[in-house]
Amino acid sequence: MFFGKLELTEVAWGNSPRRARLGGQGTLLVLLHGQMQSHAAWHAIAPDLADTYTVLCPDLPRDLDFRRQADELLRLAHDLGHEHLAVAGHGTGGHIAAYAAWLAPERVTRMAAIECIPSPGHYGRADLAFELSRYSSCWFAQLHPKPESATMAVPEEWTRPAPHSTAPFSRPAVADYLQTMPAGETPGANGHNRIPPYPGDLRIACPLLVAWSREGRLGGWYNPADLWRPYATGPLVEAEIASGYYIPEEAPKDLLAALSAFLKP
Repeated sequence: MFFGKLELTEVAWGNSPRRARLGGQGTLLVLLHGQMQSHAAWHAIAPDLADTYTVLCPDLPRDLDFRRQADELLRLAHDLGHEHLAVAGHGTGGHIAAYAAWLAPERVTRMAAIECIPSPGHYGRADLAFELSRYSSCWFAQLHPKPESATMAVPEEWTRPAPHSTAPFSRPAVADYLQTMPAGETPGANGHNRIPPYPGDLRIACPLLVAWSREGRLGGWYNPADLWRPYATGPLVEAEIASGYYIPEEAPKDLLAALSAFLKP
């Protein structure tokens, strides 16, 4: 059953209502998705976590900066009757989690950054080798088959899997991504916004889990935990997961185990 007992609802977020999945009981745990996805990214993990926590998975707008979204998150948690909350964010969702932990250290009890490095991110650290690895730079300098494969940013079997496909995305999740995608955008298109640097005083006082994929780009270029360490004044836990970038969907059992162990009081 897609999302188990978590119910589809609407929550106030920014300038308009947003869809969200909500269910479970206990301390509030907010799961934030990354770019080009929706709350559906958490369908394989949220139901198990809802056995122990009140789990909220909202759709995130693309037109609000991270600090504003962190403010919205903290307000929403209060409106739901939760003064304390834990937050886990994948990709850009991790930046919203970081701002929330910074803005309300007395309220955010745990934070998880999943396949996410603190800003300035890639763009502020790029060298020639990194630029040559990117689809959007030095186009003709890249080795075959990268230029050819970039004509379709996401394989067809991922966005429209056959009934018995072994692609990592579930059909209902993919349908949701395509339905909620703004007109003119395509899955995996190179339209990521450049993320502004974190404020100089941004610090994370609560325990921090840094999880990254073994086969993804972050773990290949950096030790993500080392990049988060200057921002963490509390305990930092590392988790390298045998997966590609989309950890919540490619390796949900491993991520669930890492989150469950980290979230225990």
